[in-house]
This record gives sequence, structure tokens and C-alpha cells, in this order.
Amino acid sequence: MSLKEKDFETVIFDALCGSPLYIGQDDTNGSYTQGDYSQEYHCDLKLLAAYLQQTQPQAWSKLQKHYPGMEAAAVASEVSKLRTKRGLLNLLREGFSLAGVGKLELVTFKPATGFNAAHKERYEANRFAVVRQFHFSTERPHDSIDLVILINGLPLLTMELKNEFTGKTWQHAEQQYRKDRSANDSFLKACVVHFAVDNTSISMTTKLENGKTRFLPFNRDLKNPPIKDNFATAYLWEEVLRADSLLDLLQNYLHLEEKKDEETGKVSTSLIFPRYHQLDCVRDLLREVRKVGTGENYLIQHSAGSGKSNTIAWLAHQLANLFTEDSQLIFDSVIIITDRQVLDKQLQETVKQFEKTAGVVQKIDKNTKQLVKALQDGAKIIVCTLQKFSWMRNVLGGPKELAGKKFALIVDEAHSSQSGEGAKDLKLVLTTPEALKAIIAEDEENKEWTDPVAEELAQIMKGRQKLPHLSFFAFTATPKTKTLEVFGKAKQVVTPEGVKKVEHKPYHTYTMRQAIAESFILDVLQSYTTYSTYFELLENEKAPPGYEVESAKGRRLLMKHVGKHPHTIESKAKIMLDHFFSKTVNKIGGESKAMVVTSSRAHAVLYKQAFDKLLKDDYAGQTKALVAFSAKVMIKGHDDPYTEESMNPTDAKDIRSAFKKQKYRILIVANKFQTGFDQPLLHTMYVDKKLGGVATVQTLSRLNRKGPPAKQDTMVLDFVNKQEAIEKDFQDYYGETSLDRGTDPQKLYNMKFEVEAHGVFTPEELEEFARLFVIEKAPGKKISPLFTKIVQSRFAKLTEEKQEEFRESVRRYVGQYSFVSQIITWIDPALEKFYLFTKLMLKYLPLKKDSLPEEILDMVDMDKFRLQEQENGSIVLNPGDIELENTSGDGHKGGKQPDKEKLEVIVDELNKRFHFDFEDRDKVMKIVIPKLAKDEGLIAAFLTNNIESLRKQKFADSLENAFISSAGDFYAVLNRMSKEPDFKRLLTEFALSEFRKGLSERGQEE
Repeated sequence: MSLKEKDFETVIFDALCGSPLYIGQDDTNGSYTQGDYSQEYHCDLKLLAAYLQQTQPQAWSKLQKHYPGMEAAAVASEVSKLRTKRGLLNLLREGFSLAGVGKLELVTFKPATGFNAAHKERYEANRFAVVRQFHFSTERPHDSIDLVILINGLPLLTMELKNEFTGKTWQHAEQQYRKDRSANDSFLKACVVHFAVDNTSISMTTKLENGKTRFLPFNRDLKNPPIKDNFATAYLWEEVLRADSLLDLLQNYLHLEEKKDEETGKVSTSLIFPRYHQLDCVRDLLREVRKVGTGENYLIQHSAGSGKSNTIAWLAHQLANLFTEDSQLIFDSVIIITDRQVLDKQLQETVKQFEKTAGVVQKIDKNTKQLVKALQDGAKIIVCTLQKFSWMRNVLGGPKELAGKKFALIVDEAHSSQSGEGAKDLKLVLTTPEALKAIIAEDEENKEWTDPVAEELAQIMKGRQKLPHLSFFAFTATPKTKTLEVFGKAKQVVTPEGVKKVEHKPYHTYTMRQAIAESFILDVLQSYTTYSTYFELLENEKAPPGYEVESAKGRRLLMKHVGKHPHTIESKAKIMLDHFFSKTVNKIGGESKAMVVTSSRAHAVLYKQAFDKLLKDDYAGQTKALVAFSAKVMIKGHDDPYTEESMNPTDAKDIRSAFKKQKYRILIVANKFQTGFDQPLLHTMYVDKKLGGVATVQTLSRLNRKGPPAKQDTMVLDFVNKQEAIEKDFQDYYGETSLDRGTDPQKLYNMKFEVEAHGVFTPEELEEFARLFVIEKAPGKKISPLFTKIVQSRFAKLTEEKQEEFRESVRRYVGQYSFVSQIITWIDPALEKFYLFTKLMLKYLPLKKDSLPEEILDMVDMDKFRLQEQENGSIVLNPGDIELENTSGDGHKGGKQPDKEKLEVIVDELNKRFHFDFEDRDKVMKIVIPKLAKDEGLIAAFLTNNIESLRKQKFADSLENAFISSAGDFYAVLNRMSKEPDFKRLLTEFALSEFRKGLSERGQEE
């Protein structure tokens, strides 16, 4: 058993020495660093000489002529000078020229193809050396590093090892680098990466900064899984540090990233070494594609903040140069698809920076002709929006020179938008008609088709499904059920009850749980405060007696009325700004920023007006707020529309750039910037919008980016959502997300039947449409009369309820078909025909008039309003994985009539739900809280380490006793508490909050 540190070192040393292209050196007594290794040049001269002689004999002859007896030293001397200017990575990839000798290569990489005998011989001349107890410093000659690896004599990486049997861990190794290894040491600066390793964990850094050095975990999971008969970290030396792997890392992964400060123009650089999950993901995908070829889908669930842009860039560049074993190029082009109308700037720049040859990466940011040309010219990597493919399909018909070409599609932030018409258009653009016909001909079931309409429809339908020349690599942190079913890995499983079903899982996962635990992102649920809203509404003289409205719409409209009320906006804005200037303003070294998430564009306008006034009047203009929303907004009582441009200062046309400035620290948004927006200084979020599902995670994740070292936490104040709901939404995407079963395609036929059963159109009209649209490709003026006749002669004669039922049944079929048609493996032209017909019919059906009873807003006044802090603390998630449930049902759906209710009943119901007796509240503050503050038994319960549930029970008992002792003042309150559990809960929580505030102010509660 290995119980000492040197025994752990021996295991790694022996494993590497016994692997291909490695030799071992022992420097325990300093013989190596005083012999073959030159500490002046930081180079093993003997290894360098051997490599140069074997791989570049002509250059070696010139070295012998110009530098007799000093051949290797001359090269090492120049390398030592250039290393500080160009960096080791550039020297290894590009080589350099030496006067009188010419071009010299310092390493031989594997070519993407054409690995002939001569090249293989040069490749196998590479020589790695693993040196134990390496004495790296002339200033501190007794200090040594446990293990050092060199490539052809040049230092590459270092490792400090700790054996947990001695009580030391990787954390002690990190401290050794921080305290005992000078960041200015020339040897350490020459290396590209440094590892801190123990028996079970690994971390690494590419930059030593003494006490400020930041190490990143390099583990396979949150905790490395055990390996039979070996250390859990054995994958480092048995996989990552093998010669082939290190050469691959040097050639294809290590990257010098440049970042430009937009205000100062200063450019900073940092060396990027892939984290384990990135390396494992890309290599695993490359192996799989080499094995199975094109035509498959892959879903990658990588948490936000996991370095997704880098992972995509590494994958794209290597897919573009991926060859089969017999030297056949697998993909003609790699296309990176983003769903955003404006290309993701960070993604573009990252992929472009990885470019080694100019022109490899082409970003399509002008027009569709640019995309057509890039595809026809065979551009290696294309970065484009999904919308350009739809436009090309509909307007240009697609390029005509793609016969036989194969494409890799990398989808950034894959969601349901990639499982609809946009994805179909993309596939059809990249597929020639001849290829579709050939694919369909392979299916025996389709051979009897002779109807030209059916054949054309079959081609279109096939374009929705998996195609053999297209491979999809879909990245997302929050896979929806549709995303899992379209891109996920399908696997048949048998339930404990013996039922067979097909589960869908991501191909590769790096979870939010692991990203938070490894400190790549912050936990945005650590400080989550919710507020409850209490109000009373009164009917005024404008409300006719017994006036009725649709219940759901009436409630929704009145809630919006409360939300937009000037007093509501001002009250919430005051709480937000008070919190910002008391809690947020000094975070992140005084540079922290906040975002206000509003429920509509109108709310964003109203908040901007309120913030501008309060910042000027109450906070002396200490900071400024920006607002982001699309298009124009009309506000009741104002004639002119509001726009983003008119409400922001003139120097804030580009909001992303403007928000980086210190003078703008608050950003008010309505939909915009809730996804795909990275601002590391964003610390606090004020939420005044109902969130749900994926939107919850995407919105709150704007806060999770690690910024400067001073960014240690985040805060959320939520005025709408409850902690319980937020917890549920995050839980779905905290671990690995899978889907319990696939969609039953039979529901398409049932939905089709539901549409046909209304009798709005005839089979003959459907066939006429197919002839015009599919075969003749007739212009709109020829097709329009058909739909006009259907709408006027039959649809218009239906009752309003039946019209809505028909409209909804058509909408359901259209939406479901565009998804299900991608996952079925058979072709039914009748379904495609029906889809194309109903999709166009839906556009012709007259829109149902907005029947929101706007008139009730003039009949109701808001009488009272109060905001009350409800929940304050962290939201804790379950660490397990989640299996989402797919929607059930066979597609049949019955209609439902909307309920109507009297306005006075709706107002009364809302008042009861959101009412908190304002006079009772004041009495509690004046009478009950002072009594509780003198209750020694209650105070003692809060001063000890009692569990929270016992504290709350003690408080509830004490509160009830306080009410009873003042029964004359609280008879009505006691009566309500006995009859209304919700009222009792609200009143108790309010009193508890006030009691705790009192303890906190006196510094008493533990």
C-alpha cells in the first residue's frame, strides 16, 4: 500500500516512464539539473539535440557548421529569448528561424490526414521526459518540484503531489504553489500548466500569481469516481498526460485568449487549458463521429458559465478537420447556429480566435447571399443565425451546388426553436432534391408511391427528419422535453413494473451542481428574498350593478392594474433603490451592478421614469439607470410612444457597451437581456415578473458569472414569485436532465381528426391546395381565393365558441406536427399535406378580438397597498438528477366555456386573497411586538441553537398568548385567526419578521 508521498510519486513516475515516447529522469540528488539540463536556458540539451538530429538532419548539419560543439545550446539560447516574447505554445506550433540554419521545428504533431511512414517516424522521435524531484531554482537550490514533464527538452508542466494517507491533500499542494513558488521564477513562467494532485482530486492553473493564484478543478465529476485497483486520479497520468494526449492538447486545445477593455483599449492575454469536462466532451464526440459517421444527433447539457463558447470552438475547429481512418474528410463544412437575431458576439470572437489559418472562420452577419457563397465555396466553419436559413429556403430556394456534401451543425442554446420550421428549412437548404429522393428510395415502404404530390410532400417531410449527411451537436444548460427528444440519446429501458419505454438523455453532461461546487459559477439562490403584495380594491360609481366579466380575464386585468399603478411602481422602486444603496452599492469593490426584470415593456417604461425621478431626488444622481425593450410602447394618458432610444442617454445606443461604464449601474429590462447576456459585475436582481420553467433558470443565471475576485455572492429580491416555485424550476436543471419517455406519434392522427371533425373544409379543397401549392407552386393570388372561400362560407357561420375550438385545434396540430415530424422514422405525405394546408389556413382565420374587459379598469380604484418581506434566505436544491415527464394524452381535447362572474365578486375575491388588515398591522407593531420583546423565554429560544421549526413553534405560542392578553384590542384578529389559516400564517410571519428585526438590531439572535 502506498502510504508516503514519495510512494504516490513513484506510481505516477513509473506509469509515465512505461508509456510510449516517455523516458524518466531522477533529480533527487540534483544530478539531472546539474548535468544534461541547462538551468540557464531551461532546456534538456541532450533531449533537444537527439530530436533535432533525428527529425531535421539538414538543419543539424548547418548547426554543426555554424555552432560547432554548441548546436543544442545555440537553439536553446534562442528559444529562451523567444519564449518570453512569443510564448512556448507559439514556438511549439510555429517553430522559428535561426540565422544561418533556417526554419527549425521543436515538436512534430500528427497531421489530420496523410500520416505516412516518414511523418510517423518524425512523430515518434518526439521525446517526453518525466523528472522526479526537479530542482528548478538556482536561487533556492534545495527546493524541488515533485514531478516535471518536458517535451523534446523544453519544460511543459509541473505537478505537486500529496498522498492523503499522510493527511495532506491537493489543497496543501495549491498552498505550496502560492507560498513556496515565486510567480516570477523564470522556470515556472516557462511552463504552460501546473497541477495540484492527491489520491482523489486534481486542480490546475496556467498562471502563478503567488497568493492570488486561482486554481481550477480538473475532476471527472464533483468527486472523482473510484477506479478499481487504482487511485481515483489515475486518469490524469493514464489518459491526459500520455504523449499522444499532450501533443493533441498542444496542437488543438491550448489557446492564448485575448480580451480587450472597450474603455481603455488595453488588451490582456491568458492561456486557456481545457477543463476536464471540456476535453472529455470534445474528445468523446470526435471518437463517436469517427466510429459512426454522419447523420446522428448529440445533446450536450453544459451548465451556464462552464466555458461553453470554448467547448464549441474546440469542437468546431476539430470537426472541420476530422478524417476517417482511410483519410476521407467527414464534414465539408461546420455550421455554428445561434438562435439569436444578432449573432452572439462572444461566441463569434471565441471561435475566430481559435483560428490558426486566416479565412477558416466566416461569420454571416450581412445578408443571405453571404451565406450562399460560403456554402458553395465550402467554407470550413460558418457562424450564422437560424433565421438566415429560413429566408434562404423561402426566397432564394437554397444553393444548388451542395450535392454529396456533409455538414456538422453546432447549435448554441438548443431549444424548441430548433425543433420547428427553422430547423426544417436549415435541413432542406443543406440537402439537394436528388439526395432526398435517394434517401426516400431506400425505404421499401415508399416504393409504391407514384402520385407526384405525394412524392414532393415526402421530400419535404423527409427534410424534417434525421438526414444521413447532417450531424447536429446541440448545446444547452436547460434542455426542454422537446430538446431532449430531438437531440438526446435514446435508450430503451424496462421499468420495475416490466414496462418497456425509451428514455432520452444528454450525450454529455456538466451539471449546474458541479459548476457551483467547483466555483465556476455562483449559486444565485444563496440569498433570495421574496415580497408579498397586499392591497384592497373598491368599486367606484362607474361600475353598473351586477356587471359581469370573464372571471380569469377580469382577475388578470385587475392584477395588471395593481401592478402598473403609480403607487405600486414607486413603492417597489423605493425598496429596490434602498436595497441597492444599502446592500449592493459597495459589493465587488464598489463596481457592482443590478438588473430590474419587469413583466412587460409598459412596466419597463414606468420603472425607468420612477427610477430616474428617485435617483435624482433622493440619491443625488449617484448612478444612472438604463432601460432595454423592443419597438415602441404606448402608455395610457400619453400621446407619444416611448422607445428605448428616447428614454436612454445619447451615449447609450449600444446598451451592452454602455452598461459596462461605471456611471450606469442599473439596467431595467423587459424580455431583452434575460438570456445570453454576460456581465460579470452584475450582482443583484430585482424581479417583478412571473417566471416559470426554463425562463426562471435563464433569467436568474444572468447573475451567476464569476467576475473579479471580489465577487463572492449575489442577491435576488423577488416581488412576484415564491421560493418554492423557484426551487422547483431550478431543480429540473441542477443535475443531469433526462426525459422519461418519447412522444406518441399517434396523437398526430387524433389531432388531425379533431380538425377535420369541424367540417370547415372538404377533402377536395385540401387536394386542390396540394396541387396549387406543392406541384404548381402557384403564387399567393391563386391560393388566396381558396382560403377566402373556406373562411367566408363555413368558418364565419360557426358560433364564436366553435370558431375558437376550431382555431385552437388547428393551432395544436400545426405546433405538434412541426416537432413530432422530426422524431418519426416513417413518411406519410397525408400528414405533411395536412400540415402545410392548416399552417396557411391558420394565418387566414380571423384573429379573435381581444375581449379583455378593459372597461373595468375605470370601475375600480386601488384603496390600500402594502409590500411585506415574506421569505429571506437561501434556497437549497436536491443534489440528485431529474427525469422530466413527457406530456401524456392521445391528442383529443374537449372544449371548455369560460366562466363569467360579477365584477364585485371578483374584486371581493382578490381583496380576500391579497388583504392584510392595515389597522391590525399597526396594532401588532404598537402593542404585540413590545410584549414579545420582553418575553425572556422566547428570547432565550432564539439565543440558543434550537432548530428553526422549534423556534417558530415557540414564537407562534408566544404570539397567541400576547393576543389573548390584549383580547380587547384583538378580538376580531383572534376570530379571523381561528377561521382563516392563511390570515393566521401571514400575520404570524409578519410578526416573526418584526420580532427578528428587533433582535438583530440589538445583536442578540445567533
